Amino acid sequence: MGIWDWLKGNPEKKYQERFPERKKPSEPPAEEPEEQTPAPEPDETGESTPEPSSEEPVEPTSEDADETAEELATETPTEAPEEPSLEPPTEEAEEQTSESPTEEVEPQAPEAVADEMSEPSAEPPTEELDEQPPEPKPESPEEQPSEPVAEETREPVSEPLPEEPEAPLEHVGEESGELAPEIPVEKTEKQVPKPSKFGILGSFTKRKPKKKTAEKESKPEPEFLKILILPITLASMLLGLSIMPLFPQPLPAILAFLIAFLTYKKPILGMPIGGLTIGLGLMYNLAKMDFISMLGEPGTRQAVVFLFLFLFTVLPIIFRSRKAVLSINLGIIAAISLFFSQTYFLAIPLIFTAIVLFKKTSFLTAVYYLLISVPLQVMQYLNLVMPIERWDWWIEAGTSPPVYVPLTEVFASVQESMLQFRLYDTSLVVNAISDQMTTNPPELPHTVLEMLSHYFDSLPGIIMFLFMVIGIVLAFVFLMRMFFKQSNLSHAERILPTLTATVGVAVFFILASALQGPLAFRVDINAAQMSIATFATLLFTLPTVLMDYTPKERASVEMIREKAREIKEKLLISEEEVAEVRNNLPISCGPFEVKLTMVNDRLNEILSKTVLRLDDASEIDKIFSDLDSLSGDLDALMFELEGAVGEYQVFVNCEYSKWIGTFKDIGLEPRVTAKTDFQQAAPLRTRIDQIKEVLEAGRILANEVIKIAEQAYDVIRSFYDPSLPEENQSIAFAKKRLAEKATPWIALDALFSALTNWSKHYKVQISKSVSHLQRSLAAIADLRVNNGKLMQVLGEDFPKMMENVEKAESLKLAVEKRALNAIIVIAIKDVFQSALIVARDVLSILYEKLKNTEKAIELLSPSEDFLWEKNDALIKRMDVAMQLTSESSNVRLGEVLENLPKFLSYVDECVETTSVYRDMEELLLNYPVAEVVVENLFSEKTSVSAKDLPFEPKYAEEYLKLFYSQKFREFSLDRANMLLTKKK
Repeated sequence: MGIWDWLKGNPEKKYQERFPERKKPSEPPAEEPEEQTPAPEPDETGESTPEPSSEEPVEPTSEDADETAEELATETPTEAPEEPSLEPPTEEAEEQTSESPTEEVEPQAPEAVADEMSEPSAEPPTEELDEQPPEPKPESPEEQPSEPVAEETREPVSEPLPEEPEAPLEHVGEESGELAPEIPVEKTEKQVPKPSKFGILGSFTKRKPKKKTAEKESKPEPEFLKILILPITLASMLLGLSIMPLFPQPLPAILAFLIAFLTYKKPILGMPIGGLTIGLGLMYNLAKMDFISMLGEPGTRQAVVFLFLFLFTVLPIIFRSRKAVLSINLGIIAAISLFFSQTYFLAIPLIFTAIVLFKKTSFLTAVYYLLISVPLQVMQYLNLVMPIERWDWWIEAGTSPPVYVPLTEVFASVQESMLQFRLYDTSLVVNAISDQMTTNPPELPHTVLEMLSHYFDSLPGIIMFLFMVIGIVLAFVFLMRMFFKQSNLSHAERILPTLTATVGVAVFFILASALQGPLAFRVDINAAQMSIATFATLLFTLPTVLMDYTPKERASVEMIREKAREIKEKLLISEEEVAEVRNNLPISCGPFEVKLTMVNDRLNEILSKTVLRLDDASEIDKIFSDLDSLSGDLDALMFELEGAVGEYQVFVNCEYSKWIGTFKDIGLEPRVTAKTDFQQAAPLRTRIDQIKEVLEAGRILANEVIKIAEQAYDVIRSFYDPSLPEENQSIAFAKKRLAEKATPWIALDALFSALTNWSKHYKVQISKSVSHLQRSLAAIADLRVNNGKLMQVLGEDFPKMMENVEKAESLKLAVEKRALNAIIVIAIKDVFQSALIVARDVLSILYEKLKNTEKAIELLSPSEDFLWEKNDALIKRMDVAMQLTSESSNVRLGEVLENLPKFLSYVDECVETTSVYRDMEELLLNYPVAEVVVENLFSEKTSVSAKDLPFEPKYAEEYLKLFYSQKFREFSLDRANMLLTKKK
């Protein structure tokens, strides 16, 4: 028995059976000097022979097993060093290498896959010590083997390849054919339950990826299957297109070759075309037999036709592997074989052959067999009972529903095809099928629906028969596997598929022939045909006996190792992506990290127990299933992570757009906007960069709003409420959140709440301020109406006044366009400052004019006690206005804004008063001349009237009054007639 067979199964049991004297681990083995293993000798070229590869291993001999057993018995595991040393090749391997340098030898037994997955621990768990056989301790090429000592419960260290002392996962166990069950202490002390399928969070991730199916489809299939596709497809298409022809000969043969060649190159294109062509041929021939019209209502007929053509066309698209193609072709050939009494009994052997060879895809063989044979079986059944005249015809012998009979009676009815391939003949085919969906069925004593009802009546018996066959075959397989395990027959797996198929066919025919009466169905088979069918099954499945299962098992180990390496790489990539999300986005990655840890632990657990499960093909399938499950869990987890990131990206984009629109509504125009495009298929890292860009734009927006809010708060404090603290709490909170690198949405919400609250709380004050500004600016703008008098009063200062009027008009228009909210207080301050400058300038111009004119009048007055219409009240008011609006004023800005309309209301009075003052000034300037004229007139007469003076009447009267006020003791004035008389 070779070392491979010795290591299969339970290593501890087989070790104890082979070496009973070393059954108790407490007894130290006898001290035997171990011969030092020589170093590899150089070959003829002078170079040392490299380590043998395990790609094409050679079956070890019994001498290898005995020698390995001696090493296991004599060497005792010691405490593992910090770095595993390299073990020199064995003496047997060196001899084989020197004899044949190119020949590859059997690699030494595996030590552990889990040792490569994680660091070895000092002590293994107790439950594993009872299951592991003694293993040789590691030794370096320079060291001599140590003396045997008592066995200790130390975990051995796996021996890496000489070329790669620290092999990664993909090279784990390349020197071995199996995977060892050792795992680290920290992984075994705490039992981790098998993780369940990961769910998907949120409405964004309600789709589960289909990567698992894609992985299975992408697995490489044996190349010989591709070679078989061309001849088997050619045979099935040739039979299908010729026996149920749609096109005239020899078109079926040519089309069969073309379809077979296209299927050989592109199965996804060739098989649907072939299936649709055969399906149309079947539907056309069934239409010619009025099968479709007898299916019931038109809707039912259309559904049946659509279902048949759909299955013929779509199934090859869904299942497009090479095994699926061959399974479909075998189903077509099995159905076509029913048309001939010489071959119909081969249908069941072909189906069983597909089951043995193709396993999972063999259901396609049964599907296509049923699609073609069932309608024809029903029509032949209808033709069988049609001549029976009695109403209870089912009592007649041989009238049970046939399930396996030759279709020779309907063979002639399915031979009609087009005469020529042209549009007219094609339309005849299409019309023949379409007319069957609407035309009335022929009036016959029996119908297709009646036949189907009898099949349905026999359905329980048919199902019981199938369960019997399946149960007996499974029981046979189970017993044979037990027998093979007990007898230790080598290569027993080679003959098991052939035995299973052969026994299955025999059981099918024996039970069908014996139970067709009790189970209410009919088969047509005799003993000779049973024998031929059984022998044919043996021949069909004979290639499975020639398969070498040892390479298959070793290939399975390599496939398991490759699958584990892929999962490990995928796990590392997943961990990197989770870490990147955790480091860059405010998303909780704790659940994802826990699930990744569970997947890692589960992977280590599966690999650690793999070496004990490689003696059974079903166990290998279970291992692959477990690894596929882990791969699916990782795919689902990463899909869930991408879904969470996608959800967060949608949330971030919506939040940013919402706040941009919100602040625009209250009058804020952000200067920077980010791209918020969402791409469903964007890679994870691209999506993270997009989210970071939007978050950064949100922080910039928050900083802009903070500046505006600070300005607004300063205006509110200075205008309305000086008792407020210097720094607002909402603004301080927003600054703190941004300093902590938190998401900006909370800061923006706090700022918006503050601005909204200010707008509500100070709405009345803000409204009054706007009103004050509008009234103030309107008072200045109205000066344009009286520009004539203003020009006369101001003189050379008139252009400067007009500039201020234009500024006031612009400011007034800007205020009217603003919405009444907290943002407008910033504009109020800006406009108020500008308006205050304009108002100060206007008032100062008028005030200076007024004061200068008043001073000129006082200088020109004829006497100190001269009385004239001086406006002292206006002067006092203007003094107050100039003091409050001056730059050095300490009055609160709100009070100034409140009084500004009142101050500007003095403008008109100032203009009028200045105009009066100018008239008085002109009057006083001309009075000396008028006084001389009056004295000259009195020298000539005793009374002088206003008409006597050479001045305008209004000025003449004023001169008389002024002259009288100066000399009232000498003259008397008749104010009614404006006559000045000299006293006697």
